[in-house]
Amino acid sequence: MDIAIIDDELHCVESLLLDIRQLFPEFTVVYKGTKPGLAVEALKKIKVDLLFLDVEMPELNGFDLLNQFDPLPFDVIFTTAYSQYAISAFKAQAINYLLKPVDENELKEAVTTWLEKRNARDSAEEIEMLLSELKKEGILTNKIAVPVADGLEFLEVRKIMYCQSQSNYVFIYMENGRRILISKTLKEVEMILKKYFFIRPSQSFLVNPNYMQKYSRSDGGYLIMGNDFQIPVSNSKKDLISGIFKAVEKNTN
Repeated sequence: MDIAIIDDELHCVESLLLDIRQLFPEFTVVYKGTKPGLAVEALKKIKVDLLFLDVEMPELNGFDLLNQFDPLPFDVIFTTAYSQYAISAFKAQAINYLLKPVDENELKEAVTTWLEKRNARDSAEEIEMLLSELKKEGILTNKIAVPVADGLEFLEVRKIMYCQSQSNYVFIYMENGRRILISKTLKEVEMILKKYFFIRPSQSFLVNPNYMQKYSRSDGGYLIMGNDFQIPVSNSKKDLISGIFKAVEKNTN
């Protein structure tokens, strides 16, 4: 990890540098300085992962220094002798802040927390990049991954007719008549399929509107799906279901 330290007091820079080298010998300090104006130009030319930044400095305070970057290319831990700056530091999206004189244990905790969050973020970004590329190639277009007995299975969303809750499990019914049991609650499945406009007509069911064949108001109200299966409609969802059928009817006339 590449580290930078900016503080107008030289003894604070050297003290922090010593602690970092003892606690995190694998880190590389690529910049240290006491003049924030010069530091801005230097930081724009080098790669920095984490900046330790003093708040109260002549010429350019810590917050003004950060305003010179858009977007901010590094994470920040503020170092300050003034605790009232803590709230402002968090609002500026600092990972953490340290009160001077910097305590070695607090320094270790702050950096360790930063590392954990950074690693989690990097992992999430890598996964997001992978998914983006797969979608670009059409591999994951309208597909979801569901946990099955021997691993994961990709399902085409457009071929899912409806889902039925069974306690902490869910049966997924496919267009071809296949039934898949997965170890998720219906609420979890609903969160996944919500963006595909699946609706929940009653407590135990989640349906793909493309397979709704008919809405009957008899016997309390129920849907007839593409496989002739009947799904009850709760009172709170009757207006929604009626509205969907009316909208479809309007658009086809």
